[in-house]
Amino acid sequence: MIEFISIVVLTFALALIVLGVVTMWLERGRGRLQGIALALVGLLVGTGYAFLGSRFSLTLFDRLIVRVDLPALMATAFTYTVGVLSGTSLAVGLFLWATGRFRHRVERTAVTFVVAGVLVALVATFIAVVLSTP
Repeated sequence: MIEFISIVVLTFALALIVLGVVTMWLERGRGRLQGIALALVGLLVGTGYAFLGSRFSLTLFDRLIVRVDLPALMATAFTYTVGVLSGTSLAVGLFLWATGRFRHRVERTAVTFVVAGVLVALVATFIAVVLSTP
């Protein structure tokens, strides 16, 4: 159960950071400040949770609060998530192509975005696999 909670908390933190950066990039004025706040909250949540599983937790609390290898857990979770999203994206693309909706209802930019997302997911999976081998 702690593995699931760790994945949820760290994925939440990563999503906040990414969405905060995107918000800072797209917005102006007050929206940019909200993006900064999102990124900072994500950074604080991720850092705080990682702290609970680090050696610094031992010095402060005399025990590990989170007894999970967080980097290995997140690499595995990221790999599985990318695999599921890649497979689903490819299946949806084949479905759109087979039903004829690909040419008529999907704009070229959306198709480019999906293809680029799948390629990034595949490259990230490859990098995660290479980095996880001893």
